[in-house]
Amino acid sequence: MHCNEPETWYVIQNKEDQHCTLASRLNQFYQSDSSERIIHIPEQLGQGFWQLNRIHPSMELVHSDATFHRATSLSSVERDNSIKLSFCMGESLSWSIDGMPGEYEVNTLECAAFGSEHTSSTCEFALHQHFKGFTIKLDQATLSETIQHLPIQHLMKAIRGSSGGFYNRKMSPGMIRMVNEMIQCPYTGELKQLYLNGKALELLAVYLSECIMDQSVSDNHQGLSRTDRSSLNKAKYIVDTNLAHPPTLQELSRQVCLNEFKLKKGFKQLFGLPIHAYVIEQRLQAAYYLLESKQMNITTAAATVGYNKTSHFSAHFKRKYGKAPSAYFNHSPS
Repeated sequence: MHCNEPETWYVIQNKEDQHCTLASRLNQFYQSDSSERIIHIPEQLGQGFWQLNRIHPSMELVHSDATFHRATSLSSVERDNSIKLSFCMGESLSWSIDGMPGEYEVNTLECAAFGSEHTSSTCEFALHQHFKGFTIKLDQATLSETIQHLPIQHLMKAIRGSSGGFYNRKMSPGMIRMVNEMIQCPYTGELKQLYLNGKALELLAVYLSECIMDQSVSDNHQGLSRTDRSSLNKAKYIVDTNLAHPPTLQELSRQVCLNEFKLKKGFKQLFGLPIHAYVIEQRLQAAYYLLESKQMNITTAAATVGYNKTSHFSAHFKRKYGKAPSAYFNHSPS
């Protein structure tokens, strides 16, 4: 399928079915000038939808929620000077890029940043796979003054330095919350546009802030040997996999073969927080996910991440998120 209109930035086709109704609908969807639009998957292919909101000349939001009744392969050509941030809220998704070896993947609750290069790729939607995603598209040619002041260059550096031009990272609890708030937007009309604009800028700020933190960590190797960094990364892995019952400083020092002074100093230098503060931060993020996804009540979530007393967990949670977990999630403790 070819299109010579210069404003077309996304061209989609099903190479196995040149008359694919979904591909035709998606092309109309992306080429429309309407500020808000939605298409539904043909019943013979599956169920679900793609919804787009243009909240600013330089920013579009695309929400996709679909399940396929039969395996479907869609190829796309992207040919604009934009940056896309895609947040995977459903099952893992994989795709291949023409001219690049192997496959690329974004897993559940991960986000991928890509763009600024013309690419041709193919995405495979497996039978009964639940594809649920949310994408922010930024047009660099028309970036508003507000967005121009965001440190986009840090993201571009990460994209250029990543394999295949895709920069993947885990979504933080804050990102998960903001994406869900945009998906569940309670407003319509102009209020909806205003709400989505504010939330999108908030999400961008958090995302870029964490990219900068990643960069600062990678730049923070001064004075640390390769062996030291290896030991410190091992220490972080041990802490991450034992959040509920982390080893003592003495035991951790023994396990990674670093003296306690170098372990404490190096951990903070490399990862930005003292070990104890890092444990609290990771526990709170893990508990946030358990509560956000409604897997557990507050008492069980607190115990699962390592808090013996729910009151201590609630105090730490309120300090980080501004509200006690019972008020934040409207949960009872047990």
